[in-house]
Amino acid sequence: MIQFKNEFVLTRNVRNFHVMVDDLISYGEGCLGCVPGTPGIGKTKTSRVWQARNGGIYLRIASIWKRSELDFIQGLAHEAGIANPSGRKGRCYSQVVDKLSSSGCVVFLDEMQRLPKEFLNIALDLSDATGCPFVLVGEPELKGLMQENKRVWSRTHRLFEFDSLSISDVVVYALKTTSLELHPEIAAILHRSNAGDFRILKRDFLALVRYANAKGPGADGQPQITEEMARTAVKAGLKGSENGNGKL
Repeated sequence: MIQFKNEFVLTRNVRNFHVMVDDLISYGEGCLGCVPGTPGIGKTKTSRVWQARNGGIYLRIASIWKRSELDFIQGLAHEAGIANPSGRKGRCYSQVVDKLSSSGCVVFLDEMQRLPKEFLNIALDLSDATGCPFVLVGEPELKGLMQENKRVWSRTHRLFEFDSLSISDVVVYALKTTSLELHPEIAAILHRSNAGDFRILKRDFLALVRYANAKGPGADGQPQITEEMARTAVKAGLKGSENGNGKL
């Protein structure tokens, strides 16, 4: 039976993301990074895994903060470990600056495009005041919002745009999560169905694993994965994810 492990896969996007963050750290002073990309291609997961393994701060932006600079700064204060952030905007800002100054930690602000563009100035001011690299992560429009603000864009040291998944990423994902070596044609079927979205790839690949396990091994005792099985799994993937019963 094929066993699936929910592993974090080192795709080319992940490798290039690591290079970008290392470059921001090496810059040696407060600066910004911009990481735009379409939903579902791994930006959030990559940011959270980097932060979990290396330290720093990860803050996912809430849309409800868009009318309150204080809510935004308090959210960052909580993630920075400030137990009782001030209810006054200026004082809370100072608490964050005091906490992060000279720490050199990387701060990830995810879904930054949800906030009004004026909030970009707060991120830049915090980076300037603390000397910490701030990595702004979001959907494609984030890049345009940052470019519109000349002060922000001039302090953006690195831009890294996440690409859609490649066929080789699909092959690596299958190998890492199940030890299966997918034939290129089978990987191509999965790739065409996911439109570069990791969530869809996982959904369809799990359907393929369930289908292969239901069919059982071949005469040689090895899992049998065919192109027809892959096409069937792609069609059944969404249905399987919705009913949650693991059956095809």
